[in-house]
Amino acid sequence: MFIAARFIAGWGSWGFLAVTPTYSAELAPPGLRGLMVGMNGVNIALGYALASYMGMAFFFTESPVAKWRGPLGIALLWPFMMIIVTFFVPESPRFLLMKGKVEEARAIVYRLHATKGDPDQEFARGEFYQMQKQTELDRTLEPGWIAMFTKKGYRKRTALAMGFAFIGQSTGVLVINNYGPTLYKTLGYGTKQQLEFQCGWITVGVVFNAVGALFMDKVGRKPLMLFGVAGCCVCLILEAAIVATYAEEATNKAALAAGVAMFYLFLAVYSMGVDVAGVVFYSELFPNHIRAKGVCLSMATVALTDLVYLQATTTAFANIKWRFYLIFIVITALGSFLMYFVLPETKGIPLEEMAKIFGDTDDVVVFSSDVHLDHNTHELVVGKGGLEHVATHQGMTEDIKKAIAEHKEKATDA
Repeated sequence: MFIAARFIAGWGSWGFLAVTPTYSAELAPPGLRGLMVGMNGVNIALGYALASYMGMAFFFTESPVAKWRGPLGIALLWPFMMIIVTFFVPESPRFLLMKGKVEEARAIVYRLHATKGDPDQEFARGEFYQMQKQTELDRTLEPGWIAMFTKKGYRKRTALAMGFAFIGQSTGVLVINNYGPTLYKTLGYGTKQQLEFQCGWITVGVVFNAVGALFMDKVGRKPLMLFGVAGCCVCLILEAAIVATYAEEATNKAALAAGVAMFYLFLAVYSMGVDVAGVVFYSELFPNHIRAKGVCLSMATVALTDLVYLQATTTAFANIKWRFYLIFIVITALGSFLMYFVLPETKGIPLEEMAKIFGDTDDVVVFSSDVHLDHNTHELVVGKGGLEHVATHQGMTEDIKKAIAEHKEKATDA
């Protein structure tokens, strides 16, 4: 029964991991997408942290049943809270447009992306126009799995997403997370200290996921991703050296403390560059009609990679000991080198224009740089110079029309 429950819980949690970045990316404006999608990484790390804190707390209970029933019972609160939240959050406007629900999508974009002090709401109107025109094309395209591997532009995106997902998990982060207490035991620490170190380690993830999310829209995705993978590689090299040299005798306390510090530093760079940046990257790459499938493949790669490593961990540490780290070191070193040449930068690019960085410029219906407002007529205009044309006459809601009228009245009075 317990195994069956774990299967169902895993099914739900991994499905949730695929849905939430997609949803967040489709709601966020381009300039804040890193922060908003990055908050998924922050909250995932927070969930891990709460689980660790509860494990630590119930370690001290005298009841053997409460030791495992308590944390599992508390974990039931969060799914119920999420169910309640779903009744209040808006639907993705891009999803609504793909289903032909234009007015409902328009209302959500105008409400969420309104600019204070701009009666014309130029940004929201231009963004929605671009979304609407792009989805008109995307709705005619086949949203199948085969196209993701046969069409050149889609194939490249799929390879990049799945490739980075594999390299990111080949840092061994889940091995360190799931076997953290065992690894701390290898360094000579007792049970209580093992749990304390694990709680501290997870807390580092929360903090540095937040740091990565805050800086991502400033420095870009690619620098953080490369920093994360390369940084993890360096930390693993140092950790392997410490374990190989000092762990067996466990007499050099300074070296053992350095071993713990390397785990902490590892998670700091992983959180900023792989965890939070990766989840943003997966959600940005794909067009509307296959975005969910693309993120799904990315998360499936994460899960399968973790599964292989976690199944091998116990046997590997028992037989080859610290040399198991060499697998992660080699993959992350090669991955850092490869990704330097192939990773694109997606910072600030509207989702509708992502095709241009993969050579599919013809798949972009409207570029945001070609959409602007005529402040004399208050009409949205598309194009450049003499090729300009009015985007739409029905693009303004009554609220926007009212705001424009009030703005004109104030200008006249002045």
